[in-house]
Amino acid sequence: MAFDETTTISHPPEQVFSGLLNRDFHIYASDAFRAELNEFSAKPSQPASSDTVSVNIQRTVDGEDVAPRLPSAIQRFAKGRIQINQDEAWSAAAEDGSRDANVTIKVPVAKATATATIKLSATEDGTGTVVKTEGSVKSSIPLLGSKIAQMAEPQVGKLLNGLTMKLDSWLKKP
Repeated sequence: MAFDETTTISHPPEQVFSGLLNRDFHIYASDAFRAELNEFSAKPSQPASSDTVSVNIQRTVDGEDVAPRLPSAIQRFAKGRIQINQDEAWSAAAEDGSRDANVTIKVPVAKATATATIKLSATEDGTGTVVKTEGSVKSSIPLLGSKIAQMAEPQVGKLLNGLTMKLDSWLKKP
């Protein structure tokens, strides 16, 4: 099973992409998800439309917050602070401002890795952005890995979609 989420937000792709490269947005989103933003970097930090961009995000969540949503066999892995590492490799912008990213999210304590693609493209009228996210999760924990991946895939899709919704709200703030 994989995840596949599509959301339309009311800002053009250039503005959406700029928001995704803003540390303040990632602090806002992390707070909303009860996570802590430990590290954020984007290289180059002020890219031109012709630049490819590399983004690194490290967050931690309290295992006690996520454990109740996990199957009992997996709850034992959700202890203390859980680190989540996210790396994004963004393409240069197309003429219409659209961009694609290859995303890798790792949760070392669960030996889990999610791989995804994110596509930002302009809506037909050019005033908004369609954000399409597709991916899958793998876990290398013996005997439980496939169960962890199966349980995690919809959650990762919802998390990435939730970040898009938070970005739309954040961009609307004065």
